[in-house]
Parts: sequence; C-alpha cells; structure tokens
Amino acid sequence: MKPLTPQSPALSYPALNGGAVEERLPACAGRRMNSLSSPATAGACTPKARGYPNKTFSPVVNLKRSHLKTPRPSLPPTLAGTLSALLLTSGACLTPRAVQAQAAEQVAAPAGQTTAPKNRAPVAKDILRVKLPRPQQFTLPAGADKAGGAHVLVVEDHKLPLVTITVSLRAGSLFEAASKPGVADLTADQLNEGTKTRDYEQIAEATERIGASLGASAGAERAVVSVSGLSENTDALVALLADVLLHPTFPADRLARAKFQAVARRAQEEYNPQFLSGQLSRQILYGAATPYGRPAATPAQIQNITPGDLHAFYGEHYRNAPTTLIGVAGDVKAKDIEQKLAAALAGWPGAQGADTALPPGTFHPEEKTAIYLVDRPGSAQTLLTFTNLGIKRTDPDYFPLTVANYILGGSFNSRLNQDLREEKGYTYGVSSGVSAPKYPGAWTMGGSVRNAVTAPAVGGFYSEFAKMQSAPVTTAELDAAKRSLVGSFALTLESPAGVLSRLLDVVDYGLPADYWDTYPQRIQAVTPADVRRVTQTYLGTGRIQVIAVGESRTIQPGLAAYGPVTVLTPHEVLNPKGLGTDAAPATGGI
Repeated sequence: MKPLTPQSPALSYPALNGGAVEERLPACAGRRMNSLSSPATAGACTPKARGYPNKTFSPVVNLKRSHLKTPRPSLPPTLAGTLSALLLTSGACLTPRAVQAQAAEQVAAPAGQTTAPKNRAPVAKDILRVKLPRPQQFTLPAGADKAGGAHVLVVEDHKLPLVTITVSLRAGSLFEAASKPGVADLTADQLNEGTKTRDYEQIAEATERIGASLGASAGAERAVVSVSGLSENTDALVALLADVLLHPTFPADRLARAKFQAVARRAQEEYNPQFLSGQLSRQILYGAATPYGRPAATPAQIQNITPGDLHAFYGEHYRNAPTTLIGVAGDVKAKDIEQKLAAALAGWPGAQGADTALPPGTFHPEEKTAIYLVDRPGSAQTLLTFTNLGIKRTDPDYFPLTVANYILGGSFNSRLNQDLREEKGYTYGVSSGVSAPKYPGAWTMGGSVRNAVTAPAVGGFYSEFAKMQSAPVTTAELDAAKRSLVGSFALTLESPAGVLSRLLDVVDYGLPADYWDTYPQRIQAVTPADVRRVTQTYLGTGRIQVIAVGESRTIQPGLAAYGPVTVLTPHEVLNPKGLGTDAAPATGGI
C-alpha cells in the first residue's frame, strides 16, 4: 500500500450508531483499476469477487493512516458489501468506518433474527468531515523582465507522476465590445494555432511528443489556458504553456478556418431549441443590450473578426498578470515550480491591460410572469423553460437554494421528474439548476414534453412550484437531498485537479479559507423552513418567466390559458432590436 501524503483531502466517516469499526483495506486499495490491471488482480478487487453484494453506501470516509493499522473485525456480509464501493479514489486510500454496535447486535441476535433490515444499505446520520490540503501560495515577481505578479496556488500530490497547470485570466465574453461579439472565444481558441517560434503543426508535434494535453477556452468572465502531462516533462510543459500564452501570432489562415467552423455551428444552433431558449433567457433576465444578456455573435459578426481584433483583445485582457490565477496540481514541488514559472513567464506585463472589473449595472428580478413562445414549425416536442433571476456565489441563500433545487428538480427522484415523467408520462425527463457566478445568476427549470401535453405540463410545473412554497418539505426528502449533495461533493475531491479547482474557487470568489471544509456542515444545517423561504423568494408569484420553443399553431392556444403569449421567431431571438451599442445597460450589474 502506498503511503498517504498529508496533502490528501481527509474525509472521515463517523459511526452510524455510536462506536467505530475500522476495515482493513484490500490489496487493491490505493490504486485505480484500469486497462493495465491484470485480470486476476482486477477480478479479485471487485465487490462481487470478494463475496460482497452490489450495494451503495453514503460516502463517509477517512484518510488518517492510523486507522489502517486496526485489525479488521468480522462484519456482516451485507454491511461489508456496502462499504466496498468506496475503497478507491485516484490513488488515495479511503477507509470506511462501520458500526461496531450494529455488528455486535447482529452477531448476538437469536438464530434466524437480525436487527438490521434486509436488503437495505445502512445510512450515515452524522456529518461527513472534510479537510482539504492548504495550497502553497505565492506571487510571481513583478517588474521589468519579471513574471508580472500573477498569483499561484500549488497542490502537491506525489501519488501519480502527473502534473496539471491551469492559467485563468479575466478575458471572457463579458469584456467584449458590443460591436465585436465572439472575439473572446476566438482569441482563446487561436492561442495554440501559432507563436513567434512555432506554427500550429510544430505546437501539435511538441504536445504529442511528450504525450501532453494543451487547450484554451473562454467563458463569461474568465478564459482558461491549461496543459497537463507526465511530471518528468514539467520543464517542457511550462515552456509550451508560456509560449502560447505570451507569444501568440493569430495566423490569418488558421483564424479563417476557425471562423468557418464557428459559422457552421451557428447555422445548426439557430434550429436548436436549447440554444434558442438559453439566448432568450439571458435577454429576459439581463437585457439584450448588456454584456450579460447580449446574444451570441451572428454569422456576419463572426466573419468580420480579423487577426487585428484578436491582437487588440489579447493586448487588453491577456497582458494583465495581477488579475491572473495560476493553479498547479500533481507531482511537483512548490519551490521548483515557482522558479520554473518565474523564468518561463519573464516579460509578462504587470497591470498594463484594461480594467477587468465586471461591467456595471443593476439586476432586478421580474415582478410579473410573462410567457414567450419561439415558433419552430414542425417541432414534435415543446421545450419548456421556467427561469428567474437568482443569487451571487457569495449569497447566504446559496446553501438553502442548492438544497431546494435538488428537491425540486436536481435529481431523477426530484418532485418535478416524479410528477411529470413517472406519474403523468409527459416527458423523458425534466430538471432544474442553479447558477451562481459573481453576478446574480438564474434558477432555471424545464424539459421537453409532447406537443399534446404542453399546456397540462405547464400546469404541472406551476403546481410543484406552489407546493414547494405552501408546505415544508418532508424530512425524508430533506435528508436524501443532503446525503446526495454531500456525497457528490466528496467525489469531486478524487483527483488533485479536482481539489485544485475547489481551492481556486476560494481565491477567485473571495471565500473563507475553510469554506470547503465546512461545506458538509452548511448543507446539513439547512432546515425545511429555509427551503420554504428561498422557494417563496425566488419562485414567488409573478417572478417566474416562461419560455416555450415549439410549433406555435399547435401549442399557443394551450399556453394562452396561463396568460398573454409573446410569439417570436428564431431570427428575432438571435437579432433583438436595440442591440449594437455600448450604452449603459438598462438592466443587468455589479
């Protein structure tokens, strides 16, 4: 068994009913099962081969090495089987803690009787304890011929010979001029298409030669450039990253190819219900004339982007090191990577770019429900979307709203899916989701339904919204939601890159240093009253906006029963009136 490093995230399973029984790890624990594992070894490490039934168990785990020395007691097969699924994570050994009292009761029970229910996995009632490693942080030196002052976080993890380096810059679409939509995405896309010393083929060959992965993309706020590969090639990885980050040339022929592909995608998206609904949702919530609600670039706007536009956007938003976050995770030493990055990024300008504060504006939730219908002739289904302005990432309502969303539509067993799919058969599935960036995001629910049931499906959504507001959720629903959310969170800590992503969020959003350590406790602290309160706040009467994408002549009469319907064509959604200036936003800001 490989030794555990102190940097591994510590996850602890409390006892279910008092007491604690430690289970010795099998020989396969601490390493991934992959295509290189021998059939004999792989087979011996499966729950079935070890005689355990295939069951699940709430993820409560412990990485403390002292627990590994405890001899394994004899556990009932049913209980042991539920523990087996949690014994592997990305090279880190996880030691489940079972219940000594429950095991003893089963052993002492009269013949033919047990105290534990059959065919039921035990459920942990206590709170998962998490302790993320504290990253080593430093700022690259600034000044002439220096690395510009970028902030760096390093998570050392020496279990596997891999390293990932991520550079996050405030260069997303929110910073585009209204006359140049699409320039942020194309700038990120073209970074690795040519530099001052290498063309795109040489960059591809250099990447392939060391078995690395190199890429870049842009979102709403940030653009991300990342490289990953074997740690023995760290020098080459850093050099490759620095080359595309500091010396892009944006060749005209490669840009022309990228624009051709982008225009082809747009031609397909104009008929995509999800794309149309998403575009209209942003315009409704933020205003089409603001950076937050501005529609995607049209084919004509994409064709008008030149290499000069990319150079201009790059000069304003990529040459501003102090606003940049660099994350490093894997088989490296912080001191060594600091020296490598400082040398490779020498010459990166300091605060010479444009102001990268988020665009100003004011966000106001709608106070009256409106129904919008995007006419899509020939559609056999209707895509229904219900949306409303939500919260920022740092809002105190984040945790209650996360739990409320899970109960409403965040899982297969959610209220919306059970009602509209399982009971009524209107749809293959409906769901909901919460976005919470640095500006107010959205709480959105929806799914595709048959045309014939569009109107009753809208009524079904409204009914579930009302139930969430009129009565507290049940204890069973609340407990199940909490267990699932905490368990899913634990799974995001499987890899060093996953841990790094969480730690970068702490810095980027200005969260407390122990934010993720206390995440399970914050989820567990949510009460039925909290859930009811946030649903009343964000699903309250008049606040939900309804969007239907489908065949107007078929579904409009049914929608009209819920209020006036505004009918739009796809062209009107993608080319709203009043767009094209950088005027102060009417709605939408920070």
